[in-house]
Amino acid sequence: RLVRVGRTALGALGYEPDQSLPHHQQEVNLERLAEQTRVVLDGDQEQVFEELLQLNGSSAGARPKALIGVSKDFDRVIEGVSEWPTEYDPWIVKFPNSQESQEAGVIEYVYSLMAREAGIEMPPTYLFPNSKGPGYFGVKRFDVGPNRERFHIHSVSGLLHANFRVPSLDYEDLLKVCFMLTQDFREVEKLFRLAVFNVLAHNRDDHSKNFAFQQDMSKNWRLTPAYDLTFSSGPGGEQSMMVMGEGRHPTRSHLLKLASVAQIKEAKARQIMEEVTDSLSNWMPLAKEWGVSPSSIRQIEQVLAGLRQFV
Repeated sequence: RLVRVGRTALGALGYEPDQSLPHHQQEVNLERLAEQTRVVLDGDQEQVFEELLQLNGSSAGARPKALIGVSKDFDRVIEGVSEWPTEYDPWIVKFPNSQESQEAGVIEYVYSLMAREAGIEMPPTYLFPNSKGPGYFGVKRFDVGPNRERFHIHSVSGLLHANFRVPSLDYEDLLKVCFMLTQDFREVEKLFRLAVFNVLAHNRDDHSKNFAFQQDMSKNWRLTPAYDLTFSSGPGGEQSMMVMGEGRHPTRSHLLKLASVAQIKEAKARQIMEEVTDSLSNWMPLAKEWGVSPSSIRQIEQVLAGLRQFV
């Protein structure tokens, strides 16, 4: 498996001998690629499987993804998981899986806008056009620098050898790991803000693989930009990452207690919660602007409003 991954892995690690598939940097059509992923998920047409493996790289996850190159003006997309011409940047694009609505991409895109407004560090995101739906969600890779330098990435799941499919961690554990690794209180505060967003935004798929650290050019570890933020339900409808022992109904008191154990002052914690709440109040206008269906807007707004009142 590592021989096949070669230099196409996310992060800075590569494997020798490199027997990954050859890369031709040919232009690809995202709609055709999305259709192929649905065919593969249905178990047919094995002839497209090799191409999907090449494009999917090692991004994994529940939704099919492709590692692509995107031109500066977003007009052209090429297949290129290891080398890109200077006029292209490395991106990841996601496609809905066979159980998801075609709106999965646009909902995640709106969530990325709200997260950025909430003060969460986000990589650049983009909604790629799709004639069959609102669009495909794309995110610029943060493991590749402007000069094509590669950064080491380590997920919390990998650091703690935690099975991300089984809820076993608490945000308290996460904040402790963050401080131990980064030795930077600012990174801990960033992670607390992300925890607040996940709770208030009903992002309950917040498992240990959806948090990671990266090493900068000075060999210091820091929290990666946030990723995989969307409206989602966790195992049994609970947060995958508990908040001070509570998964089903984390409240404001749980978040304040979490801030306390992380040595974040109560006034600062309340300020963060207020800023996140304000950003999430933009769900309806942003969702309308980007083409989310009225039924999905109402459904998600009802849940978010309940969380605002409860928390």
